[in-house]
Amino acid sequence: MLTPGAAGGVRVCSLSAASPRPSSVFFSDRRVHFCLIAGMALLVLFSKLHIGDLGGYDDAVYAHEGKSMLSTGQWWSVSLNGRLDFDKPPMFVWLEALSMLVFGVTDFAAKFPSALLGFGTIMLTFFLAREVSDSYRLPVWAMLILLSTHVFIRFSMRAMTDVPFTFFFVLAVFSYLKGLKQSRYFLLFGLAISFAILMRSFLGAIPLGIVGAHLILTGQLNRLRSKSFAAGVLIALGLPMIWFVSQYRLHGGEFLIRHFSFTVENLPLTSGKDSDQFRFGLFQYPVLLFQSYWPWLPLMLLGLWMQSRKLFKERDSTSILLIVWVLAVMVPFSLIHYKWLRYIMPLFPVFSILAAIPICQWMESRAKLRFPSAHLKAAYVLLGLLMAGMALNPKYRERPEELRRLAPVAEAVTLPQHPILLYTERTPRDAHLFQLIWYADRQGELLDDIRDVVSRVKKAPNSAVIMDKAAFRNSVSRIKPRIKVLAETEGFVCWTINSSLEPAETAEKIPPPAFNNDGGN
Repeated sequence: MLTPGAAGGVRVCSLSAASPRPSSVFFSDRRVHFCLIAGMALLVLFSKLHIGDLGGYDDAVYAHEGKSMLSTGQWWSVSLNGRLDFDKPPMFVWLEALSMLVFGVTDFAAKFPSALLGFGTIMLTFFLAREVSDSYRLPVWAMLILLSTHVFIRFSMRAMTDVPFTFFFVLAVFSYLKGLKQSRYFLLFGLAISFAILMRSFLGAIPLGIVGAHLILTGQLNRLRSKSFAAGVLIALGLPMIWFVSQYRLHGGEFLIRHFSFTVENLPLTSGKDSDQFRFGLFQYPVLLFQSYWPWLPLMLLGLWMQSRKLFKERDSTSILLIVWVLAVMVPFSLIHYKWLRYIMPLFPVFSILAAIPICQWMESRAKLRFPSAHLKAAYVLLGLLMAGMALNPKYRERPEELRRLAPVAEAVTLPQHPILLYTERTPRDAHLFQLIWYADRQGELLDDIRDVVSRVKKAPNSAVIMDKAAFRNSVSRIKPRIKVLAETEGFVCWTINSSLEPAETAEKIPPPAFNNDGGN
């Protein structure tokens, strides 16, 4: 735990009795385990990253925005389907564009930033656990637990902000702990928070609340007078303000309204729920954890209980930090309308530490001083089998694979100034549009009324429509000979108006792609 030192600094103590460093060499060295787990993490995250595709929410959105930023050269503002997107700050889109600049416009490039920062989060969990404990085993077990957490690994391989946001969140808390001993780390603390804000707006300021609560509860408010700490806070708030102020100057009140409208709409008082629904929603995250956080859930709850007892009995500094961290994320996210487990991703590193605490304390109580105990060896074996299973039988969802096959066909016959038209009754409808504009180098337009489809194509003959096959057969295919079918898949048809008035052609049936398709444009 972190306790004040005699000279006003801090010293690091154990969460329990410190375990002696093992005397044996090589495999008993904690650095060897760090390297082994890091190697496994690289293999898990990157060996199959080129497989699969991008879904509509939110993978294809961020990928398309990164592609647009790269192609237009407009790095200061985010645009979606040809229109300014004020919903999100640009940090993750910057990462997407930079990745595509290096690797090309591919699915792999879109997923690479999340995978890289997921790997970084696993590494940071090791160093964070080392900061809060002298236990020789705890950092290794925490790192191993996070690597074997399915939800975390799954979203580390998605082009979404959840895991990158978690990386900057953990980096902020880790830098704060380092700053208590070496004040220059407060500058990194501020930089990490500024990046978190530029990725998730004001939610990125949650680590500031955690740090403030920790300083108050541990009686270290004198830290606020530190010039380095003040500089860190200035960086944390000042850098994002440059972007926010510039957007307001460029776009006025429209930016503020559209940027904060999503948050306001999700507040409990505006969600339209009655009191019973609201109370039920408060328990939704525990239910989601019960469904998904296995096999580590019992150990995490035990570690949480142990640290709660330590907090109330001893006012232990480390316990305060861990408990405040959990509450600072769980409480506000439990109040919003929509609840997905990935929204509380910043809790998974601290969950890993909490789950590792009872494991390490039990091992120390049994006086198992030899570091690579049978239990750790068994964990390596199970993780190795899991990795082998993933390599031999990867189950990657092919979400928009039909649109990925049809998008190039529609793009080929559509002039750059014309959008590809889309009509679908499949929900969510917007997700199909986002998939389309990622896999085609054209803008898209989602039509709401099937009666508008033919008239829109007649007005712009050099354009194409992708629509549900059932709707096409019932409403469009009878308009012969003007209809020219370009291609079809299991559920969609891509067609245009045949300006030469030739009979409708037979559709090209596009086979499903092989799993090693790298995606992109």
